[in-house]
Amino acid sequence: MNKKQALIAIVFVIVASIFFGYQLKDIHFDYNFDKFFKPDDSQTQYFNEHRNTFGTDNDFILIAIENKAGVFEKSFLDRIDSLTSKLETVPYVRKVVSPTNLKTTIRDKHTGMVFSSKLLRGDRVSDSLRTIDHPEIADNFFSSSAPAISIVILTEQQLSKKKSDVVDTHLRAILAKTAFDDYHLAGRAIGQIVYINKIQKEFLLFMGLSVALVIVILTLMFRSFRGVIIPLITVLLSVVWSLGILNLANLGIGILLNMLPPVIFVVGMSDAVHLYSRYLEELRKGNSKETAIYETIFDTGLATLLTSLTTAVGFASLYFTGIPALQEFGLITASGVVAAFIIAITLLPAWLVLTELPQKTLKVQSRSIWSRFLENSFSTIIRSRNRIFIIIGILLVAFVYQGSKIELDNYLLEDLQDDEPLRKDFEFFDKNFSGVRPFELGIKAKDSTSLLTYEAFKDIERLQKYLKNEYGVGAIQSVVEISKNTNRALNRGLIENYQIPPDNKEWRKVEQVLRKSSESALVNPYATDGFSYLRVSGRTSDLGGKAFNKKDEELEKFLSESGLSEKYDIQTTGTGKLIDLTNQNLVSSLSKGLGVAVFLIALIVMLLFRSIKMLLIALVPNLIPLVALVAIMSAFGIDLKMSTSIIFTIAFGIAVDDTIHLLSRYRLELRKGKSHIRSVRNSFTYTGKALIMTTLILLGGFIGLSFSSFKSTHYIGLLVSCTLILALIFDLTVLPALLAISKKKN
Repeated sequence: MNKKQALIAIVFVIVASIFFGYQLKDIHFDYNFDKFFKPDDSQTQYFNEHRNTFGTDNDFILIAIENKAGVFEKSFLDRIDSLTSKLETVPYVRKVVSPTNLKTTIRDKHTGMVFSSKLLRGDRVSDSLRTIDHPEIADNFFSSSAPAISIVILTEQQLSKKKSDVVDTHLRAILAKTAFDDYHLAGRAIGQIVYINKIQKEFLLFMGLSVALVIVILTLMFRSFRGVIIPLITVLLSVVWSLGILNLANLGIGILLNMLPPVIFVVGMSDAVHLYSRYLEELRKGNSKETAIYETIFDTGLATLLTSLTTAVGFASLYFTGIPALQEFGLITASGVVAAFIIAITLLPAWLVLTELPQKTLKVQSRSIWSRFLENSFSTIIRSRNRIFIIIGILLVAFVYQGSKIELDNYLLEDLQDDEPLRKDFEFFDKNFSGVRPFELGIKAKDSTSLLTYEAFKDIERLQKYLKNEYGVGAIQSVVEISKNTNRALNRGLIENYQIPPDNKEWRKVEQVLRKSSESALVNPYATDGFSYLRVSGRTSDLGGKAFNKKDEELEKFLSESGLSEKYDIQTTGTGKLIDLTNQNLVSSLSKGLGVAVFLIALIVMLLFRSIKMLLIALVPNLIPLVALVAIMSAFGIDLKMSTSIIFTIAFGIAVDDTIHLLSRYRLELRKGKSHIRSVRNSFTYTGKALIMTTLILLGGFIGLSFSSFKSTHYIGLLVSCTLILALIFDLTVLPALLAISKKKN
C-alpha cells in the first residue's frame, strides 16, 4: 500500500463513517416480546389468531392499594371512588374497573325495565359481608391475605414507550395526591418503561466500561499513545458502522441488541491488536516499514479475515434458531463484525503508511520477558503433554456429568434483580391477588357449530372450575361468566342467582339475551359473532415454565378423562404460554444454531488446511469449553433459557479465533521450511502474547456486561468471560500438545 492508496482508504472510511453516523439520529429502543416467538410455529399462529379475534392479553395495568385500617373503611373507599373517576381521565385509558364502580344489573320481570346499583353502597360493614364472597370479585379486587384492593386499568392496545410514559406520569401524579398507605403498579406499560429506561442507561454504561478497560489494557500492552489511539479509533468507527446498519435495518435496540456496541468494540479491538502487534513484531526483526506493513496485511490480515468470518458465522448461526429476536441479534452483530474487519484492514494499514515509525518500538530488545515466558511454557507443555491429555480427559468426564443436570426454566420477570421495585410489585400481586401473568384459553366446537348451548356452557363451567381450583387461574372472564350475570339480572339481582340457569327453560331466556348482545362491547371480547369460538381469560401467579408445563399436562389429562377434548378443540395460549413453549423448544433451536456454527467454522478450517486431522485438532480445544460452560451453569444453578442460550454461539464464534491465529502462524512457519516441532514452537511463542492480550481485551468488554441489572446480560458477561479464559487455556496447552503429536517424527 502506497501513500495514494492509503489516502483513498482513509477517505473511504471517513465517507462511510459519516453515512453510518448520520443514521444514529434515528436510533430507537425496542420492547417487543413477540420477537421471541417463532412465527412459523403452530402455537404462535394460534396465538396470533386468538389475539386478532379477541384482542391482546396483556394491555392492562394493575394498581394495588393498601390501607392498614381495612379495605372497607368508609373514608378509604370514598377516596378509591374519587381515584377511579380520576383514572378514567388518563390518556390512552379505555376502561377502569374498580370495586367502587362495579354495578349489579337487575331486570324487572313484570315491566322489563333494567336498572343497576353499585355493589358497594350504604353501610360499608354490610357491604363487606356481602362482597367478600362475591364470585365475580373475590379473587380479583379484594385480597384475603393483605388489607389491599386492586383496580384494573385497560389501556389502548400495544402502547408505545412514549404513550406508556404519558400514562405512567399521570398515574403516579394522581396517586401521589391521594396519600394512600402504599400502592403497587404492574402491567405491560409499566414493564416497558422500566425495561427501556434500563436499556438506555446500560447502553452508555457498557460502552463507557468497554472503552475504559480497553484503554488500560492497550496502555499496558503497547506503552505508547499511538498503540492506544490507533486501535481505539478503529473500533469506535466499527461501533458507529454497526449502529448505522442496525438503523438501516429498521430495528430498535432491545435487551439483546443492547450488547451490540460492547461486542463489536471488543471483537474489532481484537482485529486491530493482532494487526498492530504483527506490524511491531516485523519492525523489531529489523524489517523495513514497507515489509512490515506488507506482512501485516497479507499474512496476519488473512488470519484476521478468517477469524472475522468465524466470529460472524457464530453470530449469524443464531438465524437458524427461528426466533426473530435471536435472528436480528445474530445477523446485525455478524454484519458489525464484518464491518469491524473492513475498517481494521483498511484504516489501520493506511494510518501506518502515512505516519512515522514508532521510535520506542525500534529500541525494544528482540528477546523480551514475554518471549522467555512463552518459550519456557512451551517446553513445559511439550514435556507434560501426556499428563495434560489425562487431566483434560478427567475434566471432560466431570463436565459432562455435571452438565447433564442442567435444567430449563423461565419466569416473566426473570431478567430483573430480586430487589427491583417492579419485580416486588409483581410479586405482591402474585401473593395477594390473582397474579399478573395472563392466561388465555380458546374453545371451538369440533364441528365448527355454535357453542351457545346449555350443554356447552355447563361443560365450560366445569372446565373453569378446574382452571380456578387446580390450575390456579384467577379473575376469570368469559361468556359463561356473562351468562351467570345475565341470569342474576333476570332474577332480582341476587348473588345466589349468579349461575348458569338450572334448566333449559330458564336457559333460553339467557340465550336470547346473549344472542342479541353478541356484537356488544360486553360479549364481543369473549365470543365471536356466531359463538363458534369462545375465549376464557384470566390471570395466574408466575410460577415458572416448568410448573406450567406440568399444569398443562394435568389439564390435558383432565380434558381427556372428562370427555371435553372429544367435544371441543380446547387450547391454552397467551404471552406467558408462548414464552414457555419457546423455552421448552430451546434445546432443539440451540442445537440447530450451534450445529450450523460448528459446521461452517469447521468448513472454513478445512478449506484453510485441507486436512481432517487439522480440523479435529482445531475443534477439540474449542468444544471442550462449551461442555465446561454447561457444567458451570448447572453447578451455579443458572437455568438454560432463551436469554442465556446465545452464550454458546457467541463463545464458540469468538473463542475459535485464537485457534485460527495460532494455526495460521503454524502453517506459515511450515511454508518457510521450518521443521514440524520448530513450527509449533514459533507459532506458540510468536502469537502467544497477542492471544493473551486479545483475550484480556475481550474480557474487558464482556466483563462489563456483568454489571448489567438484567440477569441475562449479567450472566452473558460472566459466562462468556469464563469460556474465553477456558478457551485460551486450552489453546495454549491442548492445541500445541495435539500439534506436537500430529507428526510421528518431531
